[in-house]
Amino acid sequence: MTNKKNIILQRTLRLYVAALSDAADEIGLNQVCMDRGIIPLTENKRTAGFARTGKMVRSPVNRPYDEAQLDTFMSLVTRAVDGDIITIDMSGSTDCSAWGQVLSRIGKPLGVRGAIIDGTSRDIDDIDRMNFTVFARGRHPGTMRGRMDMESVQEPVVCGGVTVHPGDLIFGDSDGVVVIPTDHIEDILVHAENVVSTDKWWAEKLDEGRDPHELHKERPIP
Repeated sequence: MTNKKNIILQRTLRLYVAALSDAADEIGLNQVCMDRGIIPLTENKRTAGFARTGKMVRSPVNRPYDEAQLDTFMSLVTRAVDGDIITIDMSGSTDCSAWGQVLSRIGKPLGVRGAIIDGTSRDIDDIDRMNFTVFARGRHPGTMRGRMDMESVQEPVVCGGVTVHPGDLIFGDSDGVVVIPTDHIEDILVHAENVVSTDKWWAEKLDEGRDPHELHKERPIP
């Protein structure tokens, strides 16, 4: 991972998802928040990284499973680099899982920071023991083998109602997930850092017993 990317992730992880959402509103960048169905399934609920994307579609009915599909699917993780977050669009399917303990075990040593699945995941207890982070719509024990095929890797996908391009900044915490396009990352981080600074100022002043209405005149709520 480049030093620039590392600095971006360090800055991001000092913030929180809601601050980036507020910052996006400030600059008129709409639709950065994944919908509320994308929730953290793991004990570790905070992660930031850069999107490595994959799209899955239903396998043809009654077709024998093509093992080459598994190689393509695994390449989504085996070719990942430090700082990536695997982001998968399951095309609305929730009757099997696109993520589990094997992929987590492959990805973590490579520096993969988490997985965001518009669909379902399994093996959550095992994944928790790895201190890995997974966001998804829920859990399902079924395998994707024979049910889903890979349509694309490293192409734009829709995850949680947001279009995600490879390399977009992904940030998740207990409130949900935001997606920041690459050409807006610096602007959003600067605005979000100001949001967090204002929040801290408000907290200090409220603890001192200051009147909220007077505070809002002095430094408006972000």
